Amino acid sequence: MKTILMSSAVVLSMASLATTAEEMSTSFSWGDVTFQPRAYVGYADYKLDSGVFTFTEGDSLPLSGHLNFDHDNHDKIEFSGLIGGIGGTVGYGQFFGDFYYQSTLNEVAYSGYSTQERLVDEQTGETQLDFNYNRGDVKAQHADWALSLGYLITDRWAVFAGYKSGNTDWDQPIQLIAISPISGLIENAKISGKFDQDGPFLGTSYSFPIGPGALTLKAAYAYLDGAYKWSFNDYSLIDDMSQSVYLNLDGHSNAFSIGVSWTQSLTDNLGYSIGANYHQYRFDMSGTSTATEQNTGELNQDVTGGSLTEDLFTLTASLLYRF
Repeated sequence: MKTILMSSAVVLSMASLATTAEEMSTSFSWGDVTFQPRAYVGYADYKLDSGVFTFTEGDSLPLSGHLNFDHDNHDKIEFSGLIGGIGGTVGYGQFFGDFYYQSTLNEVAYSGYSTQERLVDEQTGETQLDFNYNRGDVKAQHADWALSLGYLITDRWAVFAGYKSGNTDWDQPIQLIAISPISGLIENAKISGKFDQDGPFLGTSYSFPIGPGALTLKAAYAYLDGAYKWSFNDYSLIDDMSQSVYLNLDGHSNAFSIGVSWTQSLTDNLGYSIGANYHQYRFDMSGTSTATEQNTGELNQDVTGGSLTEDLFTLTASLLYRF
């Protein structure tokens, strides 16, 4: 029974680069095709951090700086909260296949706030408009999925390879509401961002039987294509005018993952797993991108160099069942 349990922990721990609870528990019948679904929930800590990029506008001298993700020019997106996922493993002999999907909730990265401001005529100094400037919450969500195929070299050691994809989305609403001499909404704007990555990965895992369960260590590496997209869309109700600014960056990421988990049987078919995983993705921009302003065409800013670092730490608990 200990050998069977250990084989199960190894096989189901390799699944993917970013899966948070891949290990299945209890016995795993390798003589026939078997299927083991799983569901998990836990805690996630996420951060997307901008490195230094080079910005050149027209004939101006190049300037170095970070990407600004929201209205207040934050150069990182950070949030923590619940994460949940589903997955499953199909096995036959020493071979196995695995899939998973997981996602955080739509969390608040930065809380919104309001200020009361005044528009003054530069020549006369007279007040033209009093208004509230409302910056909404910056909300963000991360999700990823993966497919993998692997081979159980021994009852403790497995290797695997596959394909994974992940994305992070965030947005922030902005409103200008007039107080006097008129009142009501006068301008609506929204900042939106998206960071996508996908590509192949390789990994390995090794398990140690300890008492009634097994402790599994795993590591993986991925080389991913990445794309960063940012936009600002503004609409003025006063003059019925809209304005949009877009920035798109393409590049590649080197990604690393390490994890540890404990797997144990509850019944012949039901088990549980708890685990901790850390993933880091280093995105480096390739080529040159241009920030463009729709309608006016005034902004023509080239962006070169630079990098983004994405970190994800998770603590999860899973329920696992074998059919």
